[in-house]
Formats: sequence, structure tokens, C-alpha cells
Amino acid sequence: MAIRPSPVVALNRAIAVAQHEGPERGLQEIGAIEGRARLSAYPFYFAALGELELRRGEREVAAQHFRSALSLARNAMERRFFEQRLEACGDGAP
Repeated sequence: MAIRPSPVVALNRAIAVAQHEGPERGLQEIGAIEGRARLSAYPFYFAALGELELRRGEREVAAQHFRSALSLARNAMERRFFEQRLEACGDGAP
């Protein structure tokens, strides 16, 4: 963050914080990202939100985020990954 701050770098940092301090803290960090609107076309922004919500037990909210990520997928591999995460939410239908 100190060398080249950007919303994507901040997102990666928020994910690391979530790994260490839990999903609620990670969601707080994501919510505090400056320029977060610039991530609206980045599928892994929504995937991160989905993963953290899933870890909190919020399956429906997580599925919504994974559907958003799936709609932004840039290739078949990303699509399959997001479909698998939807399945983990108990929602196999993209």
C-alpha cells in the first residue's frame, strides 16, 4: 500500500486482514477502500465479498456477490470458479 496504493491493492490487503482477524473485519476493510467504485467491474471484488459473507454464514448474500462476479468473469476458468463458489452457497444456478 505504501509503494503503489490502489483499490486492488487495498482489496488484497483487506483479504489478508480477513484471514488474520476474521470475515467481519475484512468486510470493514473492504468498506473503507478509497475509490471502491473503481472495483465495480473487477470480478474478484465481488468474489471477495462473497467469500467473506459465506464465512459469516450469510449464504444468500454470498450467492448474490458470486452471481455478480460470475457476470463479470473474463474467461471460462473464472466462470467455473465462481460457479463452484455459488455451489458452496447451496445455489448451483448461475
